[in-house]
Amino acid sequence: MTDVQHDIEIELGESIAIDAETARGPARRSFLGSMQSVRSMPPWVGAVVGVIVILLAWQFISVTFFSLTQSVPQPFNVFVQLFTDLTDGVYWNAIAQTGMSALWGFLWGNLIAFFLAFIVLLIPWLEGLSTQLAVVCSCIPLTAIAPIVTLLSPAGGRSTSIFLAALSVIFTAVIGTILGLNAASETQLDVIKAYGGSRLTQLFKVRLIAAVPSILAALKLAAPAAFLGAVLGEYFLVGVDSGIGILLLAAQATAASVKLWAIALICGGVAGLAYFVIGRIGRLATPWSAGDARAGEGF
Repeated sequence: MTDVQHDIEIELGESIAIDAETARGPARRSFLGSMQSVRSMPPWVGAVVGVIVILLAWQFISVTFFSLTQSVPQPFNVFVQLFTDLTDGVYWNAIAQTGMSALWGFLWGNLIAFFLAFIVLLIPWLEGLSTQLAVVCSCIPLTAIAPIVTLLSPAGGRSTSIFLAALSVIFTAVIGTILGLNAASETQLDVIKAYGGSRLTQLFKVRLIAAVPSILAALKLAAPAAFLGAVLGEYFLVGVDSGIGILLLAAQATAASVKLWAIALICGGVAGLAYFVIGRIGRLATPWSAGDARAGEGF
């Protein structure tokens, strides 16, 4: 019985292969044409389809599993609440406050990361120490370090939010910068060395230029991480009544699920906007890295 089944599977496989190889005419042209049309679709089509699928899944989960509690509200209600919130100046002020904390944390975190990466090139035996510090910054639980920073900070300040934003970007920036600086051409480095140039000369003449694409890619990932770190830091602030994190706490305390989801969408939108803007800057500044000949023509 087993041998008969094996022979049937072989014959079936051969017949399918023969049909695929000998297919001609309108059917084959139709298949190839459909494949070509899918490949020629602009990238935004896939994004739109993905958004529609997510909204449909969201609606299904809301009406099926959370119809009574509305812990997962329907998308329409969330978007109505989102529109209402964005017409209120309180929310724009909160976005500005959190965004400023994220910006300061982004700047400080990247300055620390660049310092650690540049030190590695000037003093190579410090590479292990620099990468270990970056890993430690990545592994420290933010919710564990935040209360300590809050106790050390004056009431009414946003130091905790800035600190968590900076801590969120150090690892990405250090690794991206080190990889970029090490991507420099050995031939160019040897030329500078042959003419008596120092490591510092190699850094400014060759390595920095070669590292720009990697640094910008790291910054693109670090920007949303800084904003989300700033939001998390606002959960621990004392004497501060403005910020996205404060609004999230208020919505959670009152069990306002629709408002909570709307604020979550605001957080995701701001983080996504930061990612997009730095990504576009990277394409404009280094069009060769993305293979985009038109990247410098504008947004």
